[in-house]
Amino acid sequence: MARRRAAAIAAPARLRPGITIRILTGFVVLVLLGSLAVAGIAGYFTFRVVAERNDSEIVTPTSFLLTNFESLSFTDRQGGEHDGWLLHGLKGAPAIILCPDYDSNRSDLLPLGAILQANGFNVYTFNFSGPKSGHSFSDLGNQPVDDLQSAIQTVTRQHEINPHSVGLYGATTGAYAVLVSAEQIPLVKAVVVDSVYEKPIQMFDSELDQMLGGTSGPFRSIAELEFRWTLGEKAQPVREDLAKLGTIPKFFISAQDRPVLAGITNDLYGASPQPKRMWILERSYTGQSSGPDKKEYENQVLTFFTQYMHPRAD
Repeated sequence: MARRRAAAIAAPARLRPGITIRILTGFVVLVLLGSLAVAGIAGYFTFRVVAERNDSEIVTPTSFLLTNFESLSFTDRQGGEHDGWLLHGLKGAPAIILCPDYDSNRSDLLPLGAILQANGFNVYTFNFSGPKSGHSFSDLGNQPVDDLQSAIQTVTRQHEINPHSVGLYGATTGAYAVLVSAEQIPLVKAVVVDSVYEKPIQMFDSELDQMLGGTSGPFRSIAELEFRWTLGEKAQPVREDLAKLGTIPKFFISAQDRPVLAGITNDLYGASPQPKRMWILERSYTGQSSGPDKKEYENQVLTFFTQYMHPRAD
């Protein structure tokens, strides 16, 4: 009898079926709620990345004491209107088109534009986004490419500008648009790209890492899926068409303050045909404050364009 009672006491208690179902249901609900919370947070950061838009124009040509300029807007292929400034250089000289950095605008490139203008070039700087652009969100790829190509068409139709030669400068989003456009438009004669990327998802990951202060595997995967699902249409190739740039001088600038993009810039430089040159520095142009480093950056860009694009009529 004692052995029977001991065995009975040692036997584990069985949960009733109703309790088991409630526990499993609660676990599933917690998992679903956790997944929804992670997806919601990822969606918030995805929105933060693609909704980039900087309308704060601290510097204008007038405040920069420039007089020989005009406001020149253009319309993209979807009917959106983009604001720009055309800085007039020598009559018949080629135009250098400056494409803004991610979350930047034409105002940030005005100091560089003024130096190029002072050395004879016509210079055009514009905004990818704006109240009339019709772009609520940026796909970091096809949209800036289309905008730049519309800008090229508008600028090269202007009176007293060389219609057969144009130079392009861009950083991050603008740099991607520059490389793709240079591969497609024969009148592009020289390009400068700062912190360029090959695919829009790489730029998305770079900005996401900046916001989070580092990488987060599962979180990034969910955010990437949301980006691809909402805006990730097939982007135009970059690496596959680099051979088309065989006769175009290329100046790659690798800024170490954007480590993801710095690595991609180095790779694209290595895959590009000659003529080309590389410059590695600590910060990109818009990441620098005024001072010797920024002045050196502007002089390097000026020297490059002056070497390969004479600021005079053909």
